[in-house]
Amino acid sequence: MADKQYKQLGCLDVQPSGGCGFQVRAETEAELMQLVATHAKQCHKLDSIPQEMAAKVKAAIKTVPVTV
Repeated sequence: MADKQYKQLGCLDVQPSGGCGFQVRAETEAELMQLVATHAKQCHKLDSIPQEMAAKVKAAIKTVPVTV
């Protein structure tokens, strides 16, 4: 088994008072942002992520080790 560096984000990391328990990991930031956009649309009824929220999302992304 090997360790890889993944990007991780939780909804509560972005909106502590209005988020949900959603958490996601992805190999790249671009992949993570696509998954976040899908979550925002399906669960929070956002057709697009406003620019100021996208900045908060990017600032909240953590890099974590994952054993694969």
